[in-house]
Amino acid sequence: MLRRLIRWLAPIALIAALAGGVYGFSRLTLDPERAAYNQSLREEFIRVEARNSQLEAQIADLKAEIQRLRANDAESLFHARTQLGMVKGDEVVYQLENDAADRPTPTEAPR
Repeated sequence: MLRRLIRWLAPIALIAALAGGVYGFSRLTLDPERAAYNQSLREEFIRVEARNSQLEAQIADLKAEIQRLRANDAESLFHARTQLGMVKGDEVVYQLENDAADRPTPTEAPR
């Protein structure tokens, strides 16, 4: 008796599971709200991929710059001097002020 009941319920359960799957799939793909949400996700995915490509290119450029700086001492020295303001130990640094308020105007004569 129990085996007959199981044999009878198994196909019904299978049909119910398939029907539920089809219904769920149709709700996810055909629902207008879901379609708009899926479209927004696709657009965001495209933006994220574009940003990722930009960052990968930037990383490649930085890696190339690191290799250049490691391989060429003159390049390292140039960047240390121009970007970091570093000087050699035996050099003297003169700092000039560019404040225009301290200078006499061309019409004034120095006294």
